[in-house]
Amino acid sequence: MRTSHRQIRKRILDAKSKITDEEFFSSRAYNGYLTDLAEAATKRYKRPLRVRVVADHDDETVAFTDYHGIYINACNHITWSFPSRLLRSMSLEGLNAHECGHNLFTDERVWHSYFAGLAKGKFYPKMPDGLDSMQKLYAKDILEALTDDTDTVPMQVIMSTAHALSNILEDGYVDARYSYEFPGSPAKGIALNNLRYADTMPEITEMINRKYYDHSIVVNLLIQYVRAHEVNNLSGYTGEFIDKLYEYIPWIDESVYDDDARSRCEAANRILVDLWPMMQRCFDALRDKQKQAQQQAQQSSQQTAKGGSVSGSGQPGSGDDDNDGSQQGQQAVEEDLSSQLPKAAANFTIKTKPVPSNGTFTPNPGQMNAIRAQVERVIAEETSRIAAHLTNGITSSGNGGVDQNNEYEGNDYEHAADDIERLLSSMAEEKVTEELEEELSEELQREANAIRYGNAHRNIHVTVSRMAHVDQNLIDSYNRVAPELLMLSKRLQRSVSSALRDRRQGGKQTGLLIGKRLNQHALYRNDGRIFYNSRLPTEPINLSVGLLIDESGSMCSNDRITRARATAIVIQDFCESLGIPLLVVGHTAWSSHVELFSYSDFDTYDKNNRYRLMDMSARDCNRDGAALRFVAEKLSKQTSEVKILMIICDGQPNDDGYSGSAAEADLRGIKLEYARKGVKIYAAAIGEDRPRIERIYGDGYLDITNLQELPVMLTNLIVRSLPH
Repeated sequence: MRTSHRQIRKRILDAKSKITDEEFFSSRAYNGYLTDLAEAATKRYKRPLRVRVVADHDDETVAFTDYHGIYINACNHITWSFPSRLLRSMSLEGLNAHECGHNLFTDERVWHSYFAGLAKGKFYPKMPDGLDSMQKLYAKDILEALTDDTDTVPMQVIMSTAHALSNILEDGYVDARYSYEFPGSPAKGIALNNLRYADTMPEITEMINRKYYDHSIVVNLLIQYVRAHEVNNLSGYTGEFIDKLYEYIPWIDESVYDDDARSRCEAANRILVDLWPMMQRCFDALRDKQKQAQQQAQQSSQQTAKGGSVSGSGQPGSGDDDNDGSQQGQQAVEEDLSSQLPKAAANFTIKTKPVPSNGTFTPNPGQMNAIRAQVERVIAEETSRIAAHLTNGITSSGNGGVDQNNEYEGNDYEHAADDIERLLSSMAEEKVTEELEEELSEELQREANAIRYGNAHRNIHVTVSRMAHVDQNLIDSYNRVAPELLMLSKRLQRSVSSALRDRRQGGKQTGLLIGKRLNQHALYRNDGRIFYNSRLPTEPINLSVGLLIDESGSMCSNDRITRARATAIVIQDFCESLGIPLLVVGHTAWSSHVELFSYSDFDTYDKNNRYRLMDMSARDCNRDGAALRFVAEKLSKQTSEVKILMIICDGQPNDDGYSGSAAEADLRGIKLEYARKGVKIYAAAIGEDRPRIERIYGDGYLDITNLQELPVMLTNLIVRSLPH
């Protein structure tokens, strides 16, 4: 199959224009892009992170970090609210930066101690300072409520509010610290998300009209302030909610710029104590909801019991029913409280030390305000289209005039656009390459179907398998084992290149017993080697190589398949580096069904052949003759001057009706047939397999037991195969 570069380029452009945002953001290329950004920030601290981006409109998840790395849903309500691919990409970069910030700067040990203390009825790290006599009573009431098992509503309200405050303050610190450490696109992405996040919050009067709990209104205002340094108050509300916000701002500003997480614990405690009277206002309403949920659970349990046999603890009124009702009641309270606050992902759960600040982290309001203003301009420009509306005319205000701004240096967004364009091109190329590889697989199958395999293989079925997409685990496996093997490839390249260079340049061949010229400098010799011939320069040798790998089950013993895979890695890198066309095929069989595995082909399109080799493994039986004929036939059609086919096997052909001396005779016949067509066949084996290999293939033999000797053996083989 041949496809011109022009046709491939056209297909890439067509594919690029059809890529959706969902496909783009969930692609391997974009996942790799965000992973590179994450690793650039975290590797220096020995905390490398991988990033996984999915595009699921049914998933309400925004982003979180767990033991596997960063997880981001590209279709989250924040990112997907932006109208353009550029802004959505900036949003995802911001989420990525925020999660990296938690990994680097959040002190989970402190927050674990904080909530463990509350669960035991204690404030961590200590009782808040500066409390008046009334606030001290509030603090005492809070601690008592936290350990009161008879009424769980106050405890649930306190813990819900504490979790919300911890998220608000820690997110504020992480965003400020990360933006300070990594200014540029990460800081812009963080600011973009925070502005949009604040925009999604209800307006104060709207929250009042929707009967939000009073303390929830204050918490929502705190979220807006920490995220955007402003609140949504279009109605011009004045009252206790705004007053509380202004009262808490100094505590917030001090804590979010402090490297010590305990300062944020203290700020959360002070706000908790001051909010206690507001929190108490919702207790009765929540108790009613809890009671209703408990009654519904008990009624449902009773109806279930009536509908079937009742025995043991399943009887109405039993302890299990009471426990179910209690759980349903607590769940109803938690759902009601969480419905009035934005959903926030839990912070990173591993108890790690945060990266120290070394005392350089100080707030820079000017820088952050400039970034925020820049992002606001972009959001304003890249919004959805203005709806059609009726106007009476066109007016403008101002003094008029035209000025030139020679100091304008751009708004720093062109790099983000370039990155997206580069990733789009890469993704489109990958998509087209996979399509071409699938077409190649179909072409290989057609070639296999067209071959006449001879009487020994009558009625067999041949299947050609080729991976169009290479999984990351194969790439990682190759990168682990390849470095030492590639050193052997470099030695082989130097040896073969030197031999080919000598043939191209010509020169003298001395020390001959007979020749056309007498070498006067060798007349002193007693062995008669006193003649020499002049070698004329030759044209560069046009060479093609085929490699056939036996993947039968017996190849698993004595590391045969491991050595075969290692040899294939060396030969693949050698041929690719020198521009030598290479065909690598593995084969197995069962019940007269031959399966061929195409690892590298003459007409391949992508650059992943080296990684496909890692899929090589010991499988079932082997019908060597059919596989050998397939590879030899393809190699014989090459226009190369020299065609070398190497076979790695254990010398034991074995399939239904195909084994023993008859199978060996079939292989000798195929070798002789294709030798006449210019294909030179050599067999490689490991140690004790040599007698069987020599019996089948004659003197065309290589011993690959010691891979260190492979460069010398292959060099000699190639030189021996060159025309004289």
